[in-house]
Amino acid sequence: MLKLVIGLGALLMLVGFGAAGWQYVQTLPPAEVAADGAAEVGGLGTPGQNWMISRSGGLVAGDDVAAYLVQDRFVERRTVVITQRAALESLLSDGEKLPEAPYVQVLADIRAPKVAAGACAALQEELAQDCAVHSARVVDGSVDRATGTAQFRIELAFTLKPSEAALPDLSARAFGTEMVTLAVEPGQDGAATVPDVIRSTVSAANAACAAQRRSEGCRVMRMNLVWEGDGAGALQAEIGSLSPLPKGMFPAPPLG
Repeated sequence: MLKLVIGLGALLMLVGFGAAGWQYVQTLPPAEVAADGAAEVGGLGTPGQNWMISRSGGLVAGDDVAAYLVQDRFVERRTVVITQRAALESLLSDGEKLPEAPYVQVLADIRAPKVAAGACAALQEELAQDCAVHSARVVDGSVDRATGTAQFRIELAFTLKPSEAALPDLSARAFGTEMVTLAVEPGQDGAATVPDVIRSTVSAANAACAAQRRSEGCRVMRMNLVWEGDGAGALQAEIGSLSPLPKGMFPAPPLG
């Protein structure tokens, strides 16, 4: 009898925790649910298809499928990563002064989101439908008291503006990506700002898409922006697109 009572008690606890967990999932924003299930992309292509063919004949990784096809939700791999050296003074409010040396990195970490000011607005001008700062941190050990600067790593997540043209039959197309690289264009004040750099990168990615002749459905999948704030740096955008299957290649859905 005692075993039966204990067993019933454990079962009721499991049911209670399961119901609470389901209620929690129901309250999550769609963006979080999409991020948690980014690899589950069934039904995102043509009906009944959850795979894409790479130009080498293999299957495209699930993260890339989601980043390319899921336009209207945040997904894990569609990001803009910005690594920038910025002045510590720019983090202060009017009348504030930098704290003592041991506390400067703490201040920089807390105020890091200020470095991303205007980033999402710039991204939404041409590319993104929605945008959010996913993380903003100071790079550990990067504070330079001599120059009054530190290096920051900002990560944005974004959804894409809806495409006007529908995608072609994915089972009859091969998917591939291309990396677009360009130099930082300094702003009018002699140093590029985060919004300046984002606009330049988006413009270069759009130009690369427009220059493609045999590809369809070109989309920006992710961006990586690294610079020191003095006009030197490397900007990259990864674009994905579809092209006709190479001669001799025929679509065959994956087994299972």
